[in-house]
Amino acid sequence: MKNLRGIIVAAVFLALTVILKIAAEHFGLLVGMAYPFASKTFIELMAAKTGVLDFCLWQVILALYLLACLVGLALAVLFRKNLLRWLGWVLAPASVAVFLFTAIWGINYYNKPLEDSMKMPVKETYSVEELKEAAIFYRQQAETISAEVTRDENGDLRLPTLEEMNDIANQAYNNLVWKYSVFAGPRITVKELGWKDRLHNMGVDGVAMALTGEAAVNLNQHPLRIPFNICHEMAHLLAIAREDEANFAAYLACDFSKDPTFRYSGNLEAFLFCADRLYEIDRAAWSEVWRDASDTTRRDVERLNQVREGQNGTAQQAVDAVNDAYLQSNGQEEGVKTYSHVTDLLVAWYQDQYVVDTTPPPTEFNPLNYDDVFETKTTEATEPTETTQEG
Repeated sequence: MKNLRGIIVAAVFLALTVILKIAAEHFGLLVGMAYPFASKTFIELMAAKTGVLDFCLWQVILALYLLACLVGLALAVLFRKNLLRWLGWVLAPASVAVFLFTAIWGINYYNKPLEDSMKMPVKETYSVEELKEAAIFYRQQAETISAEVTRDENGDLRLPTLEEMNDIANQAYNNLVWKYSVFAGPRITVKELGWKDRLHNMGVDGVAMALTGEAAVNLNQHPLRIPFNICHEMAHLLAIAREDEANFAAYLACDFSKDPTFRYSGNLEAFLFCADRLYEIDRAAWSEVWRDASDTTRRDVERLNQVREGQNGTAQQAVDAVNDAYLQSNGQEEGVKTYSHVTDLLVAWYQDQYVVDTTPPPTEFNPLNYDDVFETKTTEATEPTETTQEG
């Protein structure tokens, strides 16, 4: 029994985590009313402590934990200890961390959809034509802004410093919150992600860790994606858990920014989301969208694709598998595919904000108007039929 204590502790906290998720799924209204505020408050308190550090505290804790696991295993083998005790010692703190993460932030997966908080109508499905129109719009937006961005001698974006990008992103969310209160919350300073080369090869471009109130972005990625990913990780710490919604929030923040680099990054990402969806469902429509693309857009996207191709290794596949399982365990049945569902939100935003509705408004009933109360009936006079008699 002594050797099973750690495993029992792990099982108890795992059961508590499952109970939390079941309760959140059945009491969604309560989650939407109180939980996001509590989650943001905790993150703000933690960020005040960890924000003074130049590195990510969670990465240090993770490194020490992994090192302790290896040392513990070596000692257990060396002194011929029961490995069940070592396994329990490994699983117990991990299960406690998962429980705390779920209690503090993970329940946000069960919050009401972002479009409901924004009062933005989103249809269940959009036609190919609607998707194509939105893709062309975002591409044209990006191409218009492209003339304003600063580039280096290789044609790549010349980014501000990380500190300056944090200020830009924070101000962008401040601009956004005036229109949509759902984006109110702590303005976290995004840090540089450690182990950037290794994590880049694994396809990890950013991480948000609610337990320590930290968000980090991998600077070893194409400059085009860094402003967008900074806003994406900030969105997670604003209690926006779902990946498609965090992507949409990142686009909005970039577009509400006054900085052309952020606006270009956001609109180019929005275009690529829509174009990639078109590629899956209608290659002919996808070709039409790309037909009039500028040389600059083609060059930038080609460089992004080169970076992505370099990440398609065994390490990234393993990370994707873990991320897929994690998302499914939090109610996202389609796993990593939910990233691309942002296209529905992008099309809805385009139609809501930029498409003029030519449908005439419905006629309102006026009880003081006689013609509305008593329907007027018109009668047509008929002329008498002339008859001729032939004699």
